[in-house]
Amino acid sequence: MPATLQLNLTGGANNADPNLSLGGAHSSNALSSTALNNLFDDVAPDEANAGDVEYRAIDVTNVGNATAVGVKAFMDPETGSADTILDFGIEQASIDVTTSIADESTPPVDPGNNAAVAFGHYNTGAKLALPDIPAGSYCRVWVRRTVAAGAVNTSNDQGTINVEYA
Repeated sequence: MPATLQLNLTGGANNADPNLSLGGAHSSNALSSTALNNLFDDVAPDEANAGDVEYRAIDVTNVGNATAVGVKAFMDPETGSADTILDFGIEQASIDVTTSIADESTPPVDPGNNAAVAFGHYNTGAKLALPDIPAGSYCRVWVRRTVAAGAVNTSNDQGTINVEYA
């Protein structure tokens, strides 16, 4: 079987709660594309009013038998609201890492250089290059959701995290 990638939660071997996907141990549970609030919770009115930044960790997991090469992550489509944005960051030593954060508001630290994980915005025009992922391994990707202060209520703010590879 060739390389096959899927997005897994983090937060413990059997974690199935996206709100607990804060790094730590790799979860055997894939991020569901059909679950309500796939990765982040709803934005509460006080968060929308004040603005909010939250983090999640997902593992791009190779469940195939060959190394995935030329791996790139990006948003397509972007979030539907002009008041929210999803950015990505990876750690220097990002294959099979287990870094975690205390809560969803704590920025992750890259153990490779003991500095904050560098985030950027990636879409179809500019994709985040990930390292090659050997069969049975994963690359930890941190996702940062930023909600602008004074965000307008949006009942269905969706975007899609895409991963491409050869």
